[in-house]
Amino acid sequence: MKHVLRLIALALGFSAAAQTYYPITTLQYVSPSQLAACNDSSGFEGQIVRTVGIVVTPGNLSEVPSGSVQGGHRPFFFIVDTAAQGAAGAFRGMEVMGVYTNAQNQLVTLPNVEYLVAGDLIEFVGKVSTYNNGTQLEATSASSMTILGTRPVPTPATIAVGALNDAQRVNIPTTGEQWENSFVQFQNVTVTEVILFGGNRISFNVVDAAGNKINVSDRFLAQKLPSYQTVNPASPQTTGSFVPPVPGTFYSSLKGMVRHDGNGCFTAGGTRGYELNPFDASHYQIAYAPPYISQFERDPMVPTPNQSPDLICTITDFDGTVDSVHVFYTTNATLQPTQFTKATMALVAGSTDEYEFSLPTAPDGTLVRYYLKAKDDDGNASYYPTTPVGQAQPNFDYYTVRTGGMKVYDIQYSLASNGNSPFLGQNVTVKGIVTASTKPYDLGYLYIQDANGGPWSGIWCAGSGITQFFREEEVLVSGTVEEYFGMTRLNVSNVSRTGNRQVPVPTVLNPSDSASKINWGWEQHEGCYVRLEDPNQAKLYVSNTNLGFGDFAVSQNVGASYWNRTLVMAGRQSNTAYGSLYVQMVTDLRYDTIDGEMFVDPIVVSDTMNMDAVEGILFYGFSNFRVLPRNNDDFVGINISLDTTALPQSTVGLPVCGVPSVMVFPNPTANILVLEGSDAVYTLLDLQGRVVLHGRHNEGRNELDLSGLASGNYLLRIEHALGATTYRVSKL
Repeated sequence: MKHVLRLIALALGFSAAAQTYYPITTLQYVSPSQLAACNDSSGFEGQIVRTVGIVVTPGNLSEVPSGSVQGGHRPFFFIVDTAAQGAAGAFRGMEVMGVYTNAQNQLVTLPNVEYLVAGDLIEFVGKVSTYNNGTQLEATSASSMTILGTRPVPTPATIAVGALNDAQRVNIPTTGEQWENSFVQFQNVTVTEVILFGGNRISFNVVDAAGNKINVSDRFLAQKLPSYQTVNPASPQTTGSFVPPVPGTFYSSLKGMVRHDGNGCFTAGGTRGYELNPFDASHYQIAYAPPYISQFERDPMVPTPNQSPDLICTITDFDGTVDSVHVFYTTNATLQPTQFTKATMALVAGSTDEYEFSLPTAPDGTLVRYYLKAKDDDGNASYYPTTPVGQAQPNFDYYTVRTGGMKVYDIQYSLASNGNSPFLGQNVTVKGIVTASTKPYDLGYLYIQDANGGPWSGIWCAGSGITQFFREEEVLVSGTVEEYFGMTRLNVSNVSRTGNRQVPVPTVLNPSDSASKINWGWEQHEGCYVRLEDPNQAKLYVSNTNLGFGDFAVSQNVGASYWNRTLVMAGRQSNTAYGSLYVQMVTDLRYDTIDGEMFVDPIVVSDTMNMDAVEGILFYGFSNFRVLPRNNDDFVGINISLDTTALPQSTVGLPVCGVPSVMVFPNPTANILVLEGSDAVYTLLDLQGRVVLHGRHNEGRNELDLSGLASGNYLLRIEHALGATTYRVSKL
């Protein structure tokens, strides 16, 4: 013991000349009057300090992915004040972020931070900072942490959920702030809701007997699902192994670290309030639970009219037996879930836990909704999909019957309140027309949409093998459906050309129409190729020149308010921005070389700029929908000069369907468009589908005079008795 104390004294004496020592309780303390005034900031905010604490959470259990830290892992751990032998108490806990900025201005992990164990006594020199109202210490150098010795493993304090949050999960800082970053235990709480997010992550809400609610989150390995790949290089596992609870599960004890994600009066914070983060499997002590429904499958996922899809799942009860299982289903879109047809789901012959049911066939285009309900011998019920405790109507799963197989529409169409895909986390295969590509003079990302376009028809494709495709090509894509911070996308495993090609038509949206946007009205256009245009053909203006983060806005009026404008973003490519580097119009010249190097000369937008329309991909991120123009050509009829360069074209032929070929050239053209080949009828349309030229092409050569047309893109449809095909034509 004397040796350890001597080490501490030496360490404190060595560091004292550089930084002042403060106990954790001093750094964390906030006065009652400040908390009552909704101010929970440390009095040492922004200062570099030195403190000593006992490690609570082992360093190999933290699981926080980060694209900005070398190695992809941002380690966090918690320490507790040395007072009271490391027992949790008021203002005694502190969260520590174990990364620092090196001489090359790179974020790297602290040496040996992943190998900390509970009970390690450490000295830490760091900057006091705040993230979403949670106080943290940030490392300042590679030598910020010194291990001084060991102490007994810290123990939790037993507190009530009501000390942290109310029944709406709103934080109560006057009684909760003292427990921020502390190791605590709740007793006798019930799971009300299980929340799947990010495709492979889970959190859940629990309430106490008084109805006070807290979210149980997954900062540590203990709550990572088997589908999650661990990022901590020292993790004892390569994947997670957590089995999520069922709504209605009753925990006699639930332990973990309290973090703060401010809400309520902390208007700048998040939405969870105080949250709990267990870090060991022993922290979840179940008293009883409803039946557990797992390994659910629907085969096929998208049936044809003559297929009867099989529903298969495993149902177990950990504290008794399964008493009954039923399927509820309907093809009537007007019925509430409690009105669905009820049928018994039978136990598979020879099995003790596998259940199966075949849904009836339905006509092409029919939306089928269904859910499962299982009850145990104690009368406890569970549902698939999971349904929060106390919710009046059960949640349901759904699909649309398709003669020709899955469409992008089926992946995107969402009846869920959070907008999530019904195929979230599942592997799917779908065809689509490329609307944006990674080729030069294009967006830099692959998007596809259904051949006919329209609502719910577009999707972002990320992953392997996506760089070889051009706009207008039809591709067959296989991948996993995921929600990327609210944006549905396909994580591609395989993609190939079908040999077909088609000119996609944009969905026309009014950028000034507030009514269409309210209540997530534009969710149906996420990932789609769209055209912002005034319905009365009036000019659009750059209404707001710089809304931050590279966004400007267009509207009918300069200075338009939030709901009466639409965001546009270009010139940025990073892990938070996905715009084109081939679009000149940006909010700031610094984007020429920041967040990707632009391939065209940037032009700062001004409110003197106007245009007929803006085309691009509708993207969702950071709680906003924005249009991503793919190149300068997507600004139609703009009143400034922009560089134009021919977009690389696919060599894949258009679908002929038995039509003898008709050559179309030159394309682009200034005035004359030549048709050469077999007899056919031609129709030239603008991108709103309006006919501008129509006639018959006789075998041989025919010249179309386009001199009277405005510059821009048009669709040329060639029709023959045996079929039809469409070309995109550019008028200079």
